Amino acid sequence: MLAVKPVMDAALAKELCELCAVPYKADSYTYFAADVNEDATKINHIIGVCTCRMKGNVNELEAVCAAPGVDDEEALIIMARTVMNFMYRCEVKRVTLDRRYTDAELARKLGFSADGEELALDLVEFYKAPCKFGH
Repeated sequence: MLAVKPVMDAALAKELCELCAVPYKADSYTYFAADVNEDATKINHIIGVCTCRMKGNVNELEAVCAAPGVDDEEALIIMARTVMNFMYRCEVKRVTLDRRYTDAELARKLGFSADGEELALDLVEFYKAPCKFGH
């Protein structure tokens, strides 16, 4: 069973970022996706990590990365969209994506497209019904 959770402990966030080869930043939000048992009391294995920043005019998905040896694109998409929804509920209207830590095809599937030199997504448009973004 898939679980996507925010990481509230800085030491754990740093450990998960290191596991997924993502730079840890103390002022970033960190989420993780994991395969858990049926009652969600035990983590079977970590699937990936997603970090983001919401500070002033910087609203960025910094990384959407799988753990070593994990190939579960659907879980990464669900994790990233969970984070994007969190940002949207915090009234972020536009989010960029750091190309260095997210696969280009995954970025496209998340709805990001080139906007000048950066990959960007209009969250207001993204969350309008009916959703026009798919795999």
